[in-house]
Amino acid sequence: MPYYIGFSTINANKPRSSNLVQGNAGGVGNTTKSIVFGKKFRTTNTELVIQDLLNALNIKKGQKVGQPNYGTTLWDYVFDPNTADDQYAIENEMRRVISLDPRIQTNTVKAYPKDNGILLEIEIAVTPFNEATLLGVFFNSTTNTATLQQS
Repeated sequence: MPYYIGFSTINANKPRSSNLVQGNAGGVGNTTKSIVFGKKFRTTNTELVIQDLLNALNIKKGQKVGQPNYGTTLWDYVFDPNTADDQYAIENEMRRVISLDPRIQTNTVKAYPKDNGILLEIEIAVTPFNEATLLGVFFNSTTNTATLQQS
């Protein structure tokens, strides 16, 4: 069962305190508690594969060094008119990006305009579990990010 133990950078830009108490002669004494600047997290199986897919969707095609086919061109469609041809091209590009990861099998892909962006509803199955999962991925034109929509 694959899993990834990561480290959150939520508190990375906050001022750090050492939690040290003053010693007898005014110097540094011993610590009162351990110093924790971030929170560890664990991503397992399906969550890991979905996060890898979101990472690929947040990178424009050709921007990853040494891998010119990694990433997506979906960002080129965010400001285009909502025509049937564009929706078909968006769905095909999404299928191409998903096909780069051999752990994912695509069932359906649907594209919809939503709040100055694009909402993609994708039904995928992660091998070897093969449980169908419906994902909503929103391409936000104001923040230039692809985020997972909670259903």
